[in-house]
This record gives sequence, C-alpha cells and structure tokens, in this order.
Amino acid sequence: MNAERIVSLLPGGTDIVCALGLEDRLVGISAECDQPASVMDRPRVSLSLLDTGDAEAAEIDRRVRDRLAAGEPLFRADHEALAALRPDLILSQSLCDVCAATPDALTAAAVGDARVLALDGRDLDGLLADIHTVAAAAGATAHGQALVDRLVERRLAIGTPPAPRPRVLTVEWPDPLFIGGHWVPDMVVAAGGAPLGQPGAHSTTVSWEAVQAFDPQVILIMPCGEDLTGAADALASLRRRPGWPALTAVQSAAVYLLDGNRHFSRPGPSAFTGLEIIAHILGTGQQDPAAGYWRPASPSEYRADR
Repeated sequence: MNAERIVSLLPGGTDIVCALGLEDRLVGISAECDQPASVMDRPRVSLSLLDTGDAEAAEIDRRVRDRLAAGEPLFRADHEALAALRPDLILSQSLCDVCAATPDALTAAAVGDARVLALDGRDLDGLLADIHTVAAAAGATAHGQALVDRLVERRLAIGTPPAPRPRVLTVEWPDPLFIGGHWVPDMVVAAGGAPLGQPGAHSTTVSWEAVQAFDPQVILIMPCGEDLTGAADALASLRRRPGWPALTAVQSAAVYLLDGNRHFSRPGPSAFTGLEIIAHILGTGQQDPAAGYWRPASPSEYRADR
C-alpha cells in the first residue's frame, strides 16, 4: 500500500519527501526540520532532550557523552501526537544517536500500523538509495528515479580533479576534534580532493598531531547541526591549537566556513549542493551553487591568537 500520511523525524527525511513533490502527504515533522517554509506549519512530533544553550563545544560534547553513557536518549518522540496523526510511513534514521530520533525512540502504540523506514545511507550512493526507498514506499517510483537522475547529473558535472588532489580537512566538531564522516569524505573525493577519513566511515575523533601530520591544504569547517555562526565559533576554537599558523591551509588562506546544518550534516538532496560547494572551493565546480551558505574565513578569523 502506498504511503499517504508521512511523518519525518529528521530534516533529511523532510527534504527527501518535499523534493519528491509529496509535501501534501507530510503530516508531521521533527523539531529540527527547518525547511521548506511550506511545511513549517506541520505538527512537531520529535523533540531534542539536550539543552545546549550557550555552552561551548567541549561542554556540549560532554553532555552528549554523559547522556549516552547513562543510556538516556537525546531525542523524544511525542507518542500521543504521533499516534494522533495516524501515519502509514515514519521516516527515521539509524546512522547517529546524536543527530535525530532513531527507531528505538518509538513505541509500538505510537507507530501503530505504520511502516518505520530508517534511512542509513553512508555515502553519496547510499543517499541516492535512500531516495529510491522513500519513493518506493510512497508509490512514487518515477518521481524518485527522476530526482536521482538529476542528482547524479549534478555529480557528474564536477570537473576533472587536479593532480595531485589537494589534502582537505573537514571539521565536524572542534572540541574534541571530529572529522567529517559518512558521505562527507565521499563529497570531498567527488569534488576532487583527498580527505582525512574514508568515505562511508563514521565521523571520528582525531588527534591534533594527526592533523598536523596530514597538513591540510584546504580546511572546511562544517560543525554538525550548526550554521555559519557556529562554524566561526568552531574556527575560534581551532586557531588556539598549537601549530595552527604553520598549517599549509592557514598559510595560504584556504580556510572556509560552511553551513554544516544545511548542506553537510543531513542526508538527502541537500548533500549534493554541499558537494557542489566543495567543488567550487576546490576549483572543479562552476558557479557558486549556494551563496550565503559558505564563505572564506577572514584573516582576522583564521589568524592565531597572539
């Protein structure tokens, strides 16, 4: 049976549903869903339980780790509200306990007879597969294929990578230092760079000594769930690291701030715009695909504190 009442518990799922032209079937979204404007009036059925306030990166990481160590969830589904929406398809994710609600956050009573579909794409091809899966569940296979074809065409439009490929550091969190995982290293490779990290692998912490040994030629700061302001805050933390001024990327002013929340943290079509942003930065793309969602760091931002 084709899904007619869809609830999305993550921004990437909402992006996919809307990109498929199925906005009219979307009856509920999560507290983190932030676009498109046309669905912002939908009931919010998933809430974050982590109060970050104005906490710095290290403190946010500590709070996350403490909750996970205690077996406490980071997200809560409003089971009564969810059940009242009578969904026949619920979109969740199984990649990261920190990013959005997982199937474990749902009770049988809230789910009812709905199919729970956990998105788990770990690289660009996996994101395309997720789109196919959502489209098939909604009986919109043709729309799914058309969307995937457009995204593949955009990926293939990326120019020939330079030789040698520039070394690219993607910063997903500044303290402790996490490098981009899952599809982010794949984006760097597709855009013509050489990432620190393997496509499809989970985001992981790295030592600062490993970063210095890698000596990135380009640094892309894209904190998970944060916008350009969050990226600037992350850079302020990074530039206090010993040896920061000696990194090749800093020496050559190749430090960039990116909206991690909009085009890098979430699975779905927006990741392909993120790919085009990286390609534009590396010189393998053409026009700026998303002005306002990234910018070069200014000298006053990337120069080390004296």
